[in-house]
Amino acid sequence: MNESRYTPERIRSLHYKSATITLSPKYIAIVSEEIWRGTYFSRTGWCAHAPCDASALWIGENFRKALESSEYFNKPGVPSLGRDEIRAMEEASNTRRLAFWSEITQTYGYKDIDQAGRRCDVVLTSWHDLIEDFVTLIATLRLPGGHRGWGPMEKKKYAEKRIAVPLSVSDEALGLAIRDALSRCEASGRQKINTPSE
Repeated sequence: MNESRYTPERIRSLHYKSATITLSPKYIAIVSEEIWRGTYFSRTGWCAHAPCDASALWIGENFRKALESSEYFNKPGVPSLGRDEIRAMEEASNTRRLAFWSEITQTYGYKDIDQAGRRCDVVLTSWHDLIEDFVTLIATLRLPGGHRGWGPMEKKKYAEKRIAVPLSVSDEALGLAIRDALSRCEASGRQKINTPSE
């Protein structure tokens, strides 16, 4: 793509922050992400976990911290972000990710990290923080080995699985919206989703 197409307005529209919410039968985890032509476990952003029956207030408060501490490192129009810089980021990101999931594994009595990640439902999020005052919560489909959202071509599902929430709402209202998004997740086959607490 021609670099001239990256106008200041276009660059502002591409800028975003994100965090991921994971719900298992035992815990809920909230993780800040950083964006480098893909999303990575944040090296410095907020991440937290609690038993799966955590209050809406806890969910909303910790999600807001994770989202606000997310960072965007892309440089639209620049051919390369720097291989050495990306390699160093990936190493630090992976170290922190493994430490966080090891803590979850020990706290909730799992055999290993792989087991802790099974039977989980995931809500992805996106906030175009330079141009919008709301966050989009995106429910996903649980599949063997991962999760996926629904694309625009799947019109009905695409509309049903996305919730736009103004960031001006209270932490408790934000947490309730996240519970709603988690309840819209789906699981393949005969699996059932984890039911968020009321």
